[in-house]
Amino acid sequence: MVLSKGVPLYLHTVNELFNHISNYLLQVKMRKILLLIAALFTVMCASASDVEKIQFANAGKVSLGVMSGFPRFEHNMPLISLDAMIGLKDGFCHTNKFGDNGAIDLGLYVGYARNEYNYQNLVFNEDLQATQDLGEYTWSSWIVPATIRSAFHWEFVKNLDVYAGFQLGCSFSHSKDAPRNGGAGTEKDRLNFFSCHYLGAKWMFTKHFGVKAEANMGRYVFGKRCYDLNVPMASAGFQFNF
Repeated sequence: MVLSKGVPLYLHTVNELFNHISNYLLQVKMRKILLLIAALFTVMCASASDVEKIQFANAGKVSLGVMSGFPRFEHNMPLISLDAMIGLKDGFCHTNKFGDNGAIDLGLYVGYARNEYNYQNLVFNEDLQATQDLGEYTWSSWIVPATIRSAFHWEFVKNLDVYAGFQLGCSFSHSKDAPRNGGAGTEKDRLNFFSCHYLGAKWMFTKHFGVKAEANMGRYVFGKRCYDLNVPMASAGFQFNF
């Protein structure tokens, strides 16, 4: 729900209440997704055999990911992203059970998302002491995040690559707010620098193809928590190794 600055205080309170409820439902939904992922990993770990050395995140090898994300707010369309990584070093962690495991990679990430919705523009007129309806407005925006990122990989199950990493970059967004029946609107451009850490897993069906899922956490802008949509909270897609 979007309200203009002139809306009475009680409507702002209702708006904040709806936002809190939607955020709570989103958190519940994310917890269910994470529990489901954990259950799937448990099943795979119980049925799959251990690996003796790292298989997929090898030094010098290039991987390409294509994913569709799930942004923070329901009215946002899924964010489409591409990531390209190259292995820097592998097999530097030796254990008796997993052999020469562990790998580090470095790569790039770029995404795109577009959002559009309609709302009633309500303004409180102090002279009339009444709320005026200025008509239906359309709010639209697009965002392009781009980051440099690196991850640590560990393969403890055959065909399964689990990793955790950190990414740093910026997002450029453009928004427009205008009446649906025509007329002057407002437009705004924004450049936002951010960082976040992420977790992911890849299940490889062959040496060159698999599926992947990632969760981004702790979005920050210069040390402060960022609630803007920079990267999706969760993504899923396909993995290609070369």
